[in-house]
Amino acid sequence: MKKIILTGFLLSALLLSGSVFAEEQISQVNINGKSIDVRNTNVKVDGKILKSDFSPYISSGRTFVPIRELVEGLGAEVKWDNLEKSALIKFEKKEIKLKIDSKVSYISGKKIILNESSIPKLAKYNEPKEETKTMVPLRFVSEALGYKVDWNSEENLAVITTEKAKDSDLITDDNSGTKENNSEKKSKKRKKDLSLVNNQYISNSEKKEMNNAKKSNRISAYKAAGLSEDEYNIDPGKRKITKTIKKEGPLTIVIDPGHGGKDPGANSSVISSINEKELTLKVAEKLYEKLQATDYEVLMTRNSDEYIKLLDRAQLSNENNSELFLSIHFNSSDENKSAKGIEVLYASEKNVIIKTAEQKHFAKCLLNSLIDITGSSSRGIKNRPDLIVLNKTKNVSALAELGFLSNSSDMDSIMNDEYLDLLAQGLFNGIQDYVNNYVE
Repeated sequence: MKKIILTGFLLSALLLSGSVFAEEQISQVNINGKSIDVRNTNVKVDGKILKSDFSPYISSGRTFVPIRELVEGLGAEVKWDNLEKSALIKFEKKEIKLKIDSKVSYISGKKIILNESSIPKLAKYNEPKEETKTMVPLRFVSEALGYKVDWNSEENLAVITTEKAKDSDLITDDNSGTKENNSEKKSKKRKKDLSLVNNQYISNSEKKEMNNAKKSNRISAYKAAGLSEDEYNIDPGKRKITKTIKKEGPLTIVIDPGHGGKDPGANSSVISSINEKELTLKVAEKLYEKLQATDYEVLMTRNSDEYIKLLDRAQLSNENNSELFLSIHFNSSDENKSAKGIEVLYASEKNVIIKTAEQKHFAKCLLNSLIDITGSSSRGIKNRPDLIVLNKTKNVSALAELGFLSNSSDMDSIMNDEYLDLLAQGLFNGIQDYVNNYVE
């Protein structure tokens, strides 16, 4: 009798273990020349099993699916670039670009950094036949297209529903955030009054925003700048400050022409028709053209006479994970008409918790190159951790003051378009100098 009971128990155990192995079937794929054990899984789209000869699998906690089967199952299309080893997914007005073995991806032009475990791979299958498939992270692609993803652990099943996922429900494989740009509505009134702060002119619009930021909740200001909790809730003692920075894919730089729209910036006391916002845009456009000839990804906070809030400028930089941020300005002084020359401002990592790289080197590279090419007077580099575009950008950032609109000597140069070309070239040279020496 005992023997029968024991036999029955062993048989039940074997059957149970067999069902477990059926649910969690282990197979092997070859990735980058190495054979890797992966756990097979299934995917449902709107209640129907996704058809694929090659099983989706789980690796390092991420579900990977053959790209063509997934994309076509979601009603999108995909184009493969064999030279670049990249895939472009198109769906309605959205585009997703992924590259094999790269953490850098793009959603409608926005740069996203994937977690190490979510990097797309070429996986060679041996069953049901020998074939290499492009494997992409299911959750990232599905939610980037606007779909909702759930996980059924009992059935070892990823479930996709093609209803638009709400921003609050979106779970991404990166920390880019999903905040929309809440740019302030354009005001019909224009304020031309200026205030002197630390020997730099700050327009009333900027001063008001700086004061509001000081009064507002610290967390809300960081969130408005597109920063995640992990980025602004840092233990200062655990920060690792580096002299150099590492770029992920093409280097991304944000060019920020100061002021705009209702905020004209400084008005020249030498030539009253000249204001700062027009000059900053001219130099920014010239610099943009020069940078376009490189392999950098270049973004501008504005390309027209438009008012953009300071926090929105920082947000653009943070949410695109740019490596560099450069704000372009001109100076003015009603008190000292003899004040002239170029200076570059930065916010030291010692004063700004979200910075993890030394900031002064970028400012030095910019200043040295500007002085070399223009022959202008150097006013040095200055630590200005009070400025929003410097203290709310997590990357390496600088603000270049390219001359005094209140000084007749500086204005003689500034009114010459060839001199503006020199300023743009100087900024370009400074960027190149920094990249060559401080970017890995």
